[in-house]
Amino acid sequence: GRNIQVAGVAPTDDTFTVILPGPEDIDQDGPALVGDPDLGFSSLRQFGPTLIHHTQLKVRKEIRNSNFMLVDSPGMIDSPQQAATMDRGYDFQNVVKWFAERADVVLLFFDPDKPGTTGETLNILLHSLGGMDHKLLIVLNKADQFKKIHDFARAYGSLCWNLSKVIPRKDLPRIFTMCLPTSHSTGPAGVETKLPPPAGLADLHQTRNDVVAEVMKAPKRRIDNVITHLSDSVHQLHLHAVLQNHVRQRYRKNLWNHRAQLVVSSVMASALVSAAVYTHTPMHILGGTVSLSILGVGGLFWYNALQLEATEQTMLTTEELSLIFRREFSKEVVNDADEYIASVWQRIREPLQLSLESIGLERLPHVSTFELEHLQNILEKEIPELRRLASPTHYGKKFNTGE
Repeated sequence: GRNIQVAGVAPTDDTFTVILPGPEDIDQDGPALVGDPDLGFSSLRQFGPTLIHHTQLKVRKEIRNSNFMLVDSPGMIDSPQQAATMDRGYDFQNVVKWFAERADVVLLFFDPDKPGTTGETLNILLHSLGGMDHKLLIVLNKADQFKKIHDFARAYGSLCWNLSKVIPRKDLPRIFTMCLPTSHSTGPAGVETKLPPPAGLADLHQTRNDVVAEVMKAPKRRIDNVITHLSDSVHQLHLHAVLQNHVRQRYRKNLWNHRAQLVVSSVMASALVSAAVYTHTPMHILGGTVSLSILGVGGLFWYNALQLEATEQTMLTTEELSLIFRREFSKEVVNDADEYIASVWQRIREPLQLSLESIGLERLPHVSTFELEHLQNILEKEIPELRRLASPTHYGKKFNTGE
């Protein structure tokens, strides 16, 4: 291996570093990295220029990751009272989420002196890495720095305690306890040899080997992660479309009711004025009748506009949207106790609310039945078929029937 990134007790840089294998050593700054159309980082522009200038690319030859890239994020050093969304000059939580969603393996490192006690770390675990347990490895690194066993026990217990605050279940995930690799020594012939691990640290080095093995499996997990991401995205899109149609239908029902009232009142006002003209009503009475008709129709129009605005504001509240979700998916949520659908709703609730507010309920597009059925077909048929193609050892219906 090669020394590419500097490690230390304190954070050693403040940039996202992308490490790629290549024929020669090349360093590029953030604008060049984000501007390259072939590397896939162009959408990082949405997070602003500060992030771009805190991103860099390192191309290195003779490294083991010959068929995948590594991304090293900045360290987290804040206290819970100082945690803020934009204290780095960009939205750090969503940037980490952006990288994590596209990664095949995510390593979250904790150091002995800060075992999960920073507020930013806990926020990242809760908001940026939520729903990624299948590819998240939690690592307590540099455990060889402990001089006494009770110091290690205190740090490990503190890490478990802090993780329990953001992982809402009784059983915590495995914590990989490891250390930095053993240094090399130069033999008499000038050849570098790897020193054996010191006594008592063999378990830490074995755990480190386990973590490296998981990282090296990343290319094999790529297809599974892409299919998982596709399935998750289609579930979110389907749920978003169903709820949007429901909100649109309810709003337009109120809208047409108000329009019908306006049409009826206009017809009645016109009939009243026509009757007054037909019966040769005196001009001062006829004028009053016309004025009252106009005021009545205009007042009803104004009242209906206020009612529609109030209806829209009510339907866009979190409570009302949650109620609509429970009505539309009562079978899955109540009868079947489908926690996955509930988790999808938790993730799309805020984006759905923002989308409805920005578009406006009167301008909401209609999602056709054909489009909804197509999404359902993707979930029920096409994605399972992709799973079968990606897993040769899968003994599903196709193999059991001898097809």
